[in-house]
Amino acid sequence: MSKKDPFFKTMQKLAKTYGPVTGFYLGPTQPFISVVGAQAVREALQNNDLSGRPSGAILLSRTFGERLGLTFVEGDVWQEQRRFTLRHLRDLGFGKTSIEDQMMGEITDLISEINATAKSNRDHVVDFKSIFSVSVINILWAIVGGKRFQRDDPKFKKLLDNIDQFLQSGDVLQANLPVPAILVRLFPSLPGRLGINTQLFVPIQKFIEETIDEHISTRLKGDAARDYIDVYLDEMERQLKTNESTTFSKKQLISSIQDLFGAGFHTSSSSIGFAVLYMIHYPTIQQKMRDELDDICGDSLPSLAHRLQLPYTEAVLMEVMRIATIAPAGVPHCAMKETQLQGFTIPKGSILAINLDSASNDATAWKDPENFRPERHLDKNGKVIKNENLIPFGLGRRVCLGEPLARNTMFLFVASLVKTFAFKSVPKEPLPTLEPNAAILLSPKPFFATAIPRVYSL
Repeated sequence: MSKKDPFFKTMQKLAKTYGPVTGFYLGPTQPFISVVGAQAVREALQNNDLSGRPSGAILLSRTFGERLGLTFVEGDVWQEQRRFTLRHLRDLGFGKTSIEDQMMGEITDLISEINATAKSNRDHVVDFKSIFSVSVINILWAIVGGKRFQRDDPKFKKLLDNIDQFLQSGDVLQANLPVPAILVRLFPSLPGRLGINTQLFVPIQKFIEETIDEHISTRLKGDAARDYIDVYLDEMERQLKTNESTTFSKKQLISSIQDLFGAGFHTSSSSIGFAVLYMIHYPTIQQKMRDELDDICGDSLPSLAHRLQLPYTEAVLMEVMRIATIAPAGVPHCAMKETQLQGFTIPKGSILAINLDSASNDATAWKDPENFRPERHLDKNGKVIKNENLIPFGLGRRVCLGEPLARNTMFLFVASLVKTFAFKSVPKEPLPTLEPNAAILLSPKPFFATAIPRVYSL
């Protein structure tokens, strides 16, 4: 394999020689299957026999050495915890318009920060590295923990940096290396030496546990739940009285929040960052999107109520998610029993890397996939059309439970930013690169850009 290419690109190259389903071994006994191409990816994601998760020692080292959380559990535990989490996050506003006021508050703060930075220098240059992270996590944390963080909070920024470092510290292959659990227990730094630094989660777990303990000490019996942590603690208390084998525990809650943290803030903040980058590279598209926003929204910022009236804006966001798939190799799946895929027998216990990026960039499914062209998502009447191969959040039983919130977040943030600022490259500097940082997840490389408040661009 080429050391220059990220894992998901290497798998796409292998598929050109060996076909859409390529198998090899990690170590002497662990089958590893790469799934590439729109048709094979859709088939794999919709095969319930392939909806398991691997449980290697490296992966488990981030959840107290146990199968906990939401991402890497399976079976009855996964079904119960996912169902409970999804139901109650929805009740608390997850993906609903009821959280829109919270989102708009974060967007207003972000706009104020960008505005102040832009006005502080002659060329209106802004450093966009990690600028969206606090805003995005505050939306999620308001639901989960009932609080928001100040944009300049150094402790919280350090925690977000830890998550980001972990997601940039390795790839799907490294995370699934068949390392004996006893070695990970004896040498906690071993995963980091192999490229997956799970020790970065220790301060995150401590922070989450402290927040849970604060909830335990301040919640009053009979009071309405303030947030997801309260709802979970209520259910845990109820189940512990009647069900000795309950899947609800403090460790499970910590691990679930950790999974929501990692997936939630990085995917949305990176998608917003890529959107700004592509607006800089394609000023005509940026202006066309702004014209539509001005026409529909007038002098106000966009709202979710405007969304159906903004087809071109929606098409731009769809194209960003297509061309910059944040989880390019997806989350690894595991065969729960022997099954078939594209005519091949997949042995029970096989680990599968299902290449979402290949579905979004398959030349047999998309015309000129290498080009950034929002119009591909519109019909001749300018209405949004869906393509079954645009699956940035996955498909089937394991589809990302945060998809509704992520889509609403991306829409409101990007539309509001494009309406408020004209984004350009820094004068006398080359365009910032579209080449991503590629590891477990994709993210934009740190970049500076000019953000001209609209009063200056009229």
